[in-house]
Amino acid sequence: ASEPLSDAVAKSILPTDSAVCDQRWALDYFRLSADNRLLFGGLATYSGRHPRDIAAILEPKMRKIFPQISDARIEFEWGGYLGIGMKRIPLVGKLSSNVYFATGYGGHGVAPSHMSAKLVSEAIAGQAERYDILASIKHPRFPGGRHFMQPAYSIGMLYYKMRDEIGW
Repeated sequence: ASEPLSDAVAKSILPTDSAVCDQRWALDYFRLSADNRLLFGGLATYSGRHPRDIAAILEPKMRKIFPQISDARIEFEWGGYLGIGMKRIPLVGKLSSNVYFATGYGGHGVAPSHMSAKLVSEAIAGQAERYDILASIKHPRFPGGRHFMQPAYSIGMLYYKMRDEIGW
């Protein structure tokens, strides 16, 4: 996250104040915070390990996309884990009659988490038609079981990341 930006710079970056992601498999995403910081994310490593210096990797991409913030300081950096399924869409369901879950946003958490929460809240309120559509989608397990899932997943995601980079 950058330092707070002036209103003019913030408007030049995202004039409609929307959350944005690109269409690559290993996507980048960005939005403005309430105090005009540019929040810029991406860097899916798919290995289960975080780099030591996240800003050193993301900052050049951020500044290339938004040259108008070339002098802005980066004040915060953090990492985390993704919940991602084979179908790359949210997984919603019920553990019991009154315990719902929603997970697996595949790196697109801003929009689908809000959408999933809306559908779950509608279902709790007794209007489950839209929830039932999403909950009916069957999500296959990753192949390889407990021991081979992570390596198989990493190889598969590396393949798609390479496709992003070379434009297949």
